[in-house]
Amino acid sequence: MDRETRTRLGAQLAGYVATGTTYDAGRTVAVPTTVYTDEARWRLERGPLLRRNPTVVALSGALRQAGDFVTFDLPDLPLLAVRGHDGVARVFVNACRHRGVQLTEAPCGNAGRALVCPFHAWSYRTDGRLGAIPDRAGFAAVGEAGLHLAELPSAERLGFVWLLPDGADPATAVDDHLGAALSRELAAYGLDRHHAFRSSLIEVDSNWKLFYETFLEFYHGVYLHRSTLAHLMQRNVVHFDRVGEHWRMAAAKQSIRTVAGDDPSTWDVRDHAVVSYDVFPNLAVNVHGDHVAVYRVLPDPQRPDRCRWHFTMLTDQPVEPGSKAERYFGKNFDYIVSTGQEDIAMAASAQRTMAATDRVLHGGFEPVLHWFHERLDDELAALG
Repeated sequence: MDRETRTRLGAQLAGYVATGTTYDAGRTVAVPTTVYTDEARWRLERGPLLRRNPTVVALSGALRQAGDFVTFDLPDLPLLAVRGHDGVARVFVNACRHRGVQLTEAPCGNAGRALVCPFHAWSYRTDGRLGAIPDRAGFAAVGEAGLHLAELPSAERLGFVWLLPDGADPATAVDDHLGAALSRELAAYGLDRHHAFRSSLIEVDSNWKLFYETFLEFYHGVYLHRSTLAHLMQRNVVHFDRVGEHWRMAAAKQSIRTVAGDDPSTWDVRDHAVVSYDVFPNLAVNVHGDHVAVYRVLPDPQRPDRCRWHFTMLTDQPVEPGSKAERYFGKNFDYIVSTGQEDIAMAASAQRTMAATDRVLHGGFEPVLHWFHERLDDELAALG
């Protein structure tokens, strides 16, 4: 985020504090509950929608060394992202070319020089090429070219490894998806130089949109999170911007009152607000003072009323095990998870009522929900 944008955001939040107002889209939208329950719609969302857009499957901060890997499952598509010994991060189908067994079910790790299948010990180099087959003579009639790992189109950009739509140009696909403004803004944070501190994968008993929407507004902040966030944040003092086809949210902290009367060019909004980016369709990046929280919400592979929350915390320096920094960031990580559990409970509660009501309301303090569903409807219409 450049200085001009920081100053403008600071002035907007300070203005809300001074006038006792907040961002208001000036409209309320009724959304039919079938968007959360319709199975045909869910099938489009879980497959074609995700493959139509670049999707983050790994964070560069989790692939710092050669041989580092991360597993990540899209519905019906188990994936393995690996940092090769040539420095390139690649994305493969996580399946041995012999009998289809997953090469690893670990969420992350380091494979050393080779990935080895646990079933018959077929091995693959970190660039996906076949390494060795025990008793190779038994497969003499099979050409080696067809035995390398199945690689999928991908690109590493802005601290993320993105799975790309088929036929997309790896050199431009991510920037085309994000747009020039958001690409510049994310690049300024240097996420490609950050390190993955800790990750979690949590199953949620709700449609993926119901849970993802909890990251798209802060109207609920001090009410739902009264025992976690309320003492840190202003009540519903939030500014929203569209950044190309995506969105930025800045939620003011209590500390903003100490600078709200000063020239906004003399203080940094990032010290007095949580700045969040929501990248369509399912990625949220929350920038805090000394760490970054990355959220990805995926539809469940089998049921429209379930989803999966992937959370990774990034730090700008590596954190040594047993250090004071590990204890500090560990507390922050646990704090975010406990806050997220409160959101999970609300999403699950709403899911249980979807069959009993005909619509939900998205109000003026929830503009990203309007924009998200409009974009989602457009994308699904394009899929036919």
